[in-house]
Amino acid sequence: MIAAFLVVFTSTATAIDAGNSPSVGKEKHLITIEPDDAFPGWDDYDLALENLKIIPQGFGVISVRVDVRNLGLCKACSGYGWYSPDGRSCWGEWDFQYDKNDVVDIKIRVGDTSPEPGATYRVELDGTYLGDFEVPATNSWYIVTIHDVDITQGKHTLFLGTYDMDYNPDMHLDYIIIGDKRIEAESYDRMGGNDPDPNLRGLSVYPRDIKLQIWEGEPPYGELLREIVVGKEQTVIDRGDTSPQTTRTAHYIENNGSFHTEVICKLPYRKFIHEIYVVLDPDNELNEINENNNILSTKIIDPTLLILIPGGLLILLLLIILT
Repeated sequence: MIAAFLVVFTSTATAIDAGNSPSVGKEKHLITIEPDDAFPGWDDYDLALENLKIIPQGFGVISVRVDVRNLGLCKACSGYGWYSPDGRSCWGEWDFQYDKNDVVDIKIRVGDTSPEPGATYRVELDGTYLGDFEVPATNSWYIVTIHDVDITQGKHTLFLGTYDMDYNPDMHLDYIIIGDKRIEAESYDRMGGNDPDPNLRGLSVYPRDIKLQIWEGEPPYGELLREIVVGKEQTVIDRGDTSPQTTRTAHYIENNGSFHTEVICKLPYRKFIHEIYVVLDPDNELNEINENNNILSTKIIDPTLLILIPGGLLILLLLIILT
């Protein structure tokens, strides 16, 4: 349990001259910061396989359909950039639609791992400066609340950036809540930064590019049919310099999200009954709180033989397999 405390900032937006800085408002916004030990915690990652189905396609071909659900954490993170007077050392933007005119609180679940006193963050709504805040660099989550923000019905953009990341993986963002609307931080629409290395200008997501394997027979003794990565696509910094560009495409599954995948596989040989295994994160690259939900299996009759077997005999064979 994190010791409870409350930090209060009063941010007064005043005009600044910072080159390409956005427009600046004149309102005061109370900003409060509270520790948050809700699930998922700092390193509570948990991906699970669900709803495995094998659909025969004929002539030794099968369609493997399975859902991958994220039961734990997924976050946006980064931490590279030089000092920026307008909070653009490292930054992200989230576009959203709001359905009514309102006065709302904006809540951000954020953590920091930089050296104390931690990074200073800047928040803007539609180019209007709302305030700055800092969270303790304690490898834990905090809820930052920006109180009483006017918002109108229509399309909007929220900006969150830092003034200086000091070459440390500082920024960790779980979600943003604007009134009654929740946005997963890893679903950012744009990102950037000013690091001297163009491959480090912006954000990434984690977990990302989780492998899924399909086997005929129990791994590792069976035969590997296919290997893919699962999840929605997101543009991330090319930290490992694996792409000719300064960014690359990664794959992620957002917190509480599910990703349905369908993979066509050719069975390697004919035999009466095949046992198909689906394995998530086969190399255990992700340290999960539950490692027992990463494998599913089922038995099927060879699709080619299905064409040749009379209906009554097929039903009998299915009963034998299922029992």
